[in-house]
Amino acid sequence: MHKMNGRVTKAVVAGTIAVSGLVVGTGSAHADSAYACRSANTQGRYAAVYGTSVYLDSCYDVLDDRRTIEAQVPFQNWTGHALTYCAHALDVNNIYGPWAHDFGCTSSGELTGSVWAGHDAPYGSSWSDWTAPAGTYVISAGVWVDGHYYGDVQSPRTTIG
Repeated sequence: MHKMNGRVTKAVVAGTIAVSGLVVGTGSAHADSAYACRSANTQGRYAAVYGTSVYLDSCYDVLDDRRTIEAQVPFQNWTGHALTYCAHALDVNNIYGPWAHDFGCTSSGELTGSVWAGHDAPYGSSWSDWTAPAGTYVISAGVWVDGHYYGDVQSPRTTIG
């Protein structure tokens, strides 16, 4: 019975928090520009891309207008080849189809560094600078390695509007 009481207590506390409007650890709402990366929550570690020698991070940059989002993909690439890094925004509250925006892709031959997704041709600012509608988003980053896409390294949440 003790275990059941613990579960009931947790459910009551969670319900109380939800009803009172207190939100803990879900990201940030913006009064000004904001920037955050996944690695800030993982003691600086990047996510290992399964089956490759690539490690990724995923970051968002909300510009001064508080609506325009850019996606940055920091990386460590130990493959010895130039790779193409991509990012898209996911609406975390849309269970029917969370894909919100494709930022496009950017290539780099560096071993370590970062790219701003979509800044390379043929994409450009219409892809890389997204004016987001009100909602809560994560940036999902990935990489093309040997003809296969690996990804879904997600940034912290950001709330627009």
